[in-house]
Amino acid sequence: MAEKTIVSNDASKWLILAPTMFAAFMFALDETIANIALPHIAGSFSVSSQESIWILTSYLIASCLTVPMLDWLCRLCGRKNIFMIMVTIFTLSSFLCGISTSMPLMIIGRFFQGFGGGILIPIAQAIVMENFKGKDLTTAITLFGMVVIVAPIVGPVLGGWITENYSWHWIFFMNVPIGMFIVAMAKTMIVDPPSAQKQKMLKPTGGV
Repeated sequence: MAEKTIVSNDASKWLILAPTMFAAFMFALDETIANIALPHIAGSFSVSSQESIWILTSYLIASCLTVPMLDWLCRLCGRKNIFMIMVTIFTLSSFLCGISTSMPLMIIGRFFQGFGGGILIPIAQAIVMENFKGKDLTTAITLFGMVVIVAPIVGPVLGGWITENYSWHWIFFMNVPIGMFIVAMAKTMIVDPPSAQKQKMLKPTGGV
C-alpha cells in the first residue's frame, strides 16, 4: 500500500505545521534580524559599514541560488530528506556565524545559511498543501502566511533587543535549538508521498 502524506487523524495532522512553520519563520526572520546588529558586527571585525552589508547580501544571493535546484534536489534525495538536510545546513551555518571571528568567516556562514534556507519556504508550503484539504487548508495556509509576513517585521526588533541585552552572537546561536527541534519533528511527522520520494535519476542513452 502506498504511503500517504496525511497523518492518521485530524488532530495529529496539525502537528505537521510545527516543523514547516518554524522552518519558514527561521528563514524569514534571518533575512532582517541582523540589520540592526550590523554596526556591532562591523565593529567586532574592524570593517566599514559598507563592507558589513555583505553579511546581508551573501544571505540573499545564496537563498536565490537554491530555488531553481528545488525539483532536482527533491528527486535526488526525496523531499523530506532534503528538507531536513537544508535545515541542518542552516543550523550549522548559524553556529558558524555565531562563532565567527572575521568578516570572511561570517560571509561564508551567512552564504551557507541562505543556501540552506532558500528552499525551506517552498518545500514547507508543498507539505502543508498536501496534508490539508478544504477549510483546513485555508486555515493552515493563513497561519503559514502570517508566519512568513510577521517574521521579517519582528526580525529587526528582536535583533536589536538581543544585541543590546546580550550580544550579536546570540542572534545566530538561537537558531541552533530551533533547527534541532525542526529536524526532530520533521523526522517524526512528515511522510513523503510516492511522487516526492527519492527517484532513480535517468541516465542519457547513447545514439544508435
